[in-house]
Order: sequence, then C-alpha cells, then structure tokens
Amino acid sequence: MLNNIYNNNKNNINKKKILIAILFIFFIFYYILQTESSPSYYIKASTKSNSKKASSKDSWSDSQLTRNIKYNMMLKNATIDQDLYKVKWHDEIRPFSDRVRKFKMNNNGEYVVNIDKIYDHPDIAIISSNRPKHLNRLLHNLIDNCNANIHKIYVFDDGSLDVSSIIKEHNITNYHRLSKYVNTVPKQASDGKVAAKTNEEKQYYMNSHYKEVFSFVFNNKTLDKVIFLEDDLIMAPDSLQYFKHLSKLMDYDPSIFSISAWNDNGFKWNVDNLQSSIDNKFSFRRQEHFGGLGFLTSQKVYKRKIEPKWKTETSLPWDVVIQSAFGKSDSSIYPEIPRSHHAPILERDYNSLFNDLQVGDGWANYNFYLPKNVLVHTWYIDISKYLSFEYDSELKEKIHRSIELDSLLSIPMLFSTTNSFLMYLGSKSNEDPKWDNIISKLQMIGRGNGGAVRGIYKGVIETTFQGRKLFIVGTYSPFYDKNHRKRNPKIFFSDFKVDQFDSTVESAKANTYLYRMEKDLTLEITLAESGFSCKDFCEKHKRVCQETDMMILTDPTIVQIEMETHCATVKAVDQKDQNIYYPIKDKDRNCFITKEFSKLSCTSKLPKSKNDSSRICICKDKQVY
Repeated sequence: MLNNIYNNNKNNINKKKILIAILFIFFIFYYILQTESSPSYYIKASTKSNSKKASSKDSWSDSQLTRNIKYNMMLKNATIDQDLYKVKWHDEIRPFSDRVRKFKMNNNGEYVVNIDKIYDHPDIAIISSNRPKHLNRLLHNLIDNCNANIHKIYVFDDGSLDVSSIIKEHNITNYHRLSKYVNTVPKQASDGKVAAKTNEEKQYYMNSHYKEVFSFVFNNKTLDKVIFLEDDLIMAPDSLQYFKHLSKLMDYDPSIFSISAWNDNGFKWNVDNLQSSIDNKFSFRRQEHFGGLGFLTSQKVYKRKIEPKWKTETSLPWDVVIQSAFGKSDSSIYPEIPRSHHAPILERDYNSLFNDLQVGDGWANYNFYLPKNVLVHTWYIDISKYLSFEYDSELKEKIHRSIELDSLLSIPMLFSTTNSFLMYLGSKSNEDPKWDNIISKLQMIGRGNGGAVRGIYKGVIETTFQGRKLFIVGTYSPFYDKNHRKRNPKIFFSDFKVDQFDSTVESAKANTYLYRMEKDLTLEITLAESGFSCKDFCEKHKRVCQETDMMILTDPTIVQIEMETHCATVKAVDQKDQNIYYPIKDKDRNCFITKEFSKLSCTSKLPKSKNDSSRICICKDKQVY
C-alpha cells in the first residue's frame, strides 16, 4: 500500500517536472519568436517614455528593418495578397477625345458621375498659381484619361488670376485659397519695365504655399496618403493605379518615404532593350533622392519627418526642405517609365502625346507611359519585391550576374551579349565628386535637392547605356563585392585587338561605334525622305527606330564616314540649341548633329522652315526588336 502511494507521488512529481520543462521550452521559443518577428524599437514604441524616440527613428540596420517589415506582414496577413502578391492593375488607355469618365441618369433625371467607372485612389492635391489653362488641362487629363474621382481632388491656388469657372466646369468641390500671400502677375510699368520677383522671393512664396498645403491636408483634413501634383503636369492613364498600389508598400515598409511618378533620367534613350515593354512598364526602383513632379507621401511621414524640418517659412526651395527630412535608411520609389510628364508648353497635352505630335523643349524627349494602341487590360503583378529586403536581395543577384568593365567604350563592342554590365567606382560616399564625373560621361541628370545624387540607392546607380543594363557601384556600397572577379573575369577595353579598329580613326569611341555598325547587321544609317520623322520612315520600310541606337549618331566621325555621299561637312550644334530633330542634312549637303543624348528623338519631324532638309536616322530590323 505504501509502495503504491510512493509510486503515485513519484509519478505525479515526474509529470510536474515534465510539464514545467515543456512550459519552459515553450517560453524560450516564444521569446525567440518575438525577438525575431517584432523589432526592439517597435516594442519600445509601445511605452510612453520611448514613443517619441521610436517614432523619430530614421535609421535602421538591415536586420532591424527586415524584422519590422515581416512583423507588419504578419499583422496584415488578411490583405497581404491583394496588397503585395496579387495586385490587380487596370489599364484603360484611350485618346483624349474618347472620354473614359462615364455618366448615368439618377432617379431624379439628373446626369451624375458613374462611380462604377471611377477608380479608387489616394486623395490628390493640385498646387496651382496663375496658370489657369495649365490647371484646366490637368483636370481634363485626370478626369477624362485617368478616371479620377472628382471628390478626391483638392485644388490649392494662390494666384491672382481667376480660376472659378474652371473649378465649376469640372465640378470640383474641394477648392481652397490658403496662402496669406497672393502671387500677383507682374505688371508692366509706364517705363515699359516689368517688376518681376527676385528668385529668393519666388522661392519664399512657393515654400510658404507648399507648407500651408501640406499642413492642411495632413493636419486639418488628416488624410492618410496624398498625391501632390503641380498644374503643369500631364499624368499617364495608369498613374492613379500606380500611386494606389505602390503606396501600399508604405504600410509594410517604414523606410519608404515617398512614391514618385517621375524619373529624372527617364529619357527615351535610357531604356533596357532586352526587356519587354511589359517588363519596362512594371519596373520600379528605389532611390535616396526625393522625386518631385508628381509624388505621394503619407501623414505618418509628414508628421514624423517632414513637419519637424518645416517649422518656419524659408526661401529654401520646398523640395530641398523635404529632401532634408530623408533619413539615412529612407527611400523613394520611382518608375523606370515615368507616369508624369512635365509640360510647361501649353500646346503639349495628352492628345499630342498620344499621337506623337512633338512640341519641342527639353522635356519632350522623356519617356511617358502611354501606349499608342487603345487598350483596356487588367494585369496581376507582385510588388513585394520592392520591399527593402526583397529589393536588396534581387539587386545583389543582378550585380553578381553582371559583367565587370573598366570602360563604357566596351559596351558597343559587346553589343551581341545579353548580359548586364557593371562598373565599380572608387568612391568613398555619395558626396564623392567621382560620381559627378561618371554621371557626366553617362549624360545623366546629376545631383538634385540638397546635392543628393539622383537615382542612387545604397551606393548603386542602376541605368542603361546603348540599350544595355548598367550598374555603377561605389566601393563603399554594401553591394560592392571584392570576390566578383573570381566568378566573372573583368573585361578591360585594352583587351580588344587593335586589328578590330580602323587605324585611320583616332577616336576610340568612334572606333567602337564603327565596329558596332560593321558587325551589327540589323542596323542601318540612312537618310529619311523630306517631311518624315525617323519613326515614320523606318516603319515605312518595315523597320523600327530606337533612341538607344541613335546614340551612335552623336559622334561626328561616324556620321561623316557612314554618310559620306550625303554630307560634305558634319558639325555639332551648340548646346543652347533646344531642337530635338537632329541629326539632319540640309540642301547644301551640310549635316548637323547633337552630342546630347537627351535631344535624340525618333518621332520628331522637321519644322516647315526646314522643308529642304532631311533627318538622318538609324533603322533596325523589326524581327529583333
């Protein structure tokens, strides 16, 4: 009997020990799980004493940021598919004359907007000043071509010119005049002089206006996310879809400061010809430069980062103030193909872009997402790859697969390869002037707000050259790989044999272009018929024109050699010449080229004043396009 009692007690004690051990192991695993999934600074933010410190944090280690994103993904598990993995992207592209906005008759016999045809999108703040015709153009564009909801459009105007009729025409209910300064149009004095504002005064008024608008939408209206547009923009038909979907990334990734519709280097020559048009359309990047000309940011970013930097009005440009609010780990998302088009020239509108009607200025040669074929299509895409840790992983892999070069001159020599290229830059930081040197060689738009390098991300610029993907990696970058050459030998320009070049041509660059023209049998330099653009002329002969190929025509030696029967002389035009129809041949067999990639255009036609001249083009076989 005593033995039975003893054995029962012993069994009970053993069971208790086992239970305690199981609970102990459970709590250990629970602690580890919490440590991995919930970042320490997030936990600290739940306590009152640490909330301010945590919310103002602007720098994370990669591991901290990854844990934060994964924690947010766990919290939003119910909507994560539609937010990130299976994003429904709708395209409805039509000419300007074919209104996308549909109307229906309600029970009272009144025509009202058919909400079924209006997309859901973040609120829009339009900032306007003394440009009523530009404002009218943008409102038409947003409502007719982008399916904007008029009840989500806020117009902020500080000009002295009346826009009330425009506001009424478009049924805009959110119209505000916030600014304490009225931006008056300069008037001509009796002596004929115009008392224009100084640049400092202009910047002060603009800074004040933007500051008031930001405060109104995020403090007074407490809107969550807002798209900011200037009145001289034209927006792509899927631009509101772009903002809607990409802004969802901000709910998961706290390092995303803003979403920009603009690409500072989104020129027509700066595209990857090895990617399909769909891949280019859905190719987005991260950068440490604040992108304007159509952007979105959130109330959270404004309250935590921007507002503390914008306590007083200043003569600093408003975008410089916003750039100063960027944290060390912050990024802006931007598209490879811009979703906004800067059009100060009023004659350029959605319809002229749709029909390739060129109105020439420095902005005309930027890419703009607007397929020339009318379409209604729905895509399902995965945007999770733009979360910080996913983006870094993919970028690292792309760089590892690239061929390292010591010179841009090697790229024309390697035109037949499908590889991307890589150049390491011996720079110490983003501020290193070596970046300015390489940016100049690539003819990219250089530093922007506050001296930030446009397009740079963690010491890497991803761009293209002659239609091929190119990565420029600073040696201070976390993506710099000392062992890269053990896997992929570096190609030196000096490795190419001398007998591959024309000994009578002194320029190394001209020799590489000549090599490309000789070996690439898909290309032909030709003279277009009078009145034809290069695009129209090439298409007439069942071929295509690409600005990436026309980069070859920026070298006078190439044009002189290849067009010797047409060109008695070849001269480069002055940089001040903003025309975008070069190279051309006039009636006296004088040929003129531009050395600037940004002024290359397949679609430009010569003006009537130059009816006796013809465009010089490069046409490419269609089957390899």
